[in-house]
Amino acid sequence: MRADRLRPYSYAARHAFSAALILIGVLALYRWVLAPHVTYLHAMQRFGSVVDRVAEEHDRISDARAAKLRHWRSLREERARLEEGVFTAVGARAFARGLLPLVEEVGCLVVAADFAGPGRAGRSREADAPAGIEMMYVSLAALGQPDQVSALLQRLGEHRPRVWIDSCRGDVSDGQAGRVACTLTLTLCVREDSTDGNDRRESTTATVGSHSSPVP
Repeated sequence: MRADRLRPYSYAARHAFSAALILIGVLALYRWVLAPHVTYLHAMQRFGSVVDRVAEEHDRISDARAAKLRHWRSLREERARLEEGVFTAVGARAFARGLLPLVEEVGCLVVAADFAGPGRAGRSREADAPAGIEMMYVSLAALGQPDQVSALLQRLGEHRPRVWIDSCRGDVSDGQAGRVACTLTLTLCVREDSTDGNDRRESTTATVGSHSSPVP
């Protein structure tokens, strides 16, 4: 009788023991197999958010760098354009010395050349000129055939640094076999040089007798 009473308990104990073994196995499986994967997935999720933030910061820095490069290139191009139209003090003097030979080279006759300009200093600081830039004015009168005058204007227009032609007047010269008397007013933009502050200002007037060449 006592054995019969103990039999249900033994069955219950066996079932409880089996359930405990299964539970222990499940917990062990979770701890040894599933838990590392879950931890790895959480770590990857956190790492993914960090990677996204780093990528966003990289894109922001790249965009800022590209914008700075574009700005730098535009400044460099603008500087190149400005330098194309600006003489150094030495270059301006060299242009002044070479202007009369240039006129004669194209076959024109130099009538007059004034590097001071009527009523103005040869070089002056204009109120609206960029900082560090002063202006040099040249008045030139030449005589030549129309094609020679055209060649002179073309040479001046192609000169670099740029020579600005402020005014150009052409009159047919009486008794000069169709020659054209051309009067030009030129402006040179000259970069101020602190080492050239006491630069000698040139003022030269040329006449037909002193600077002339035969015109065919």
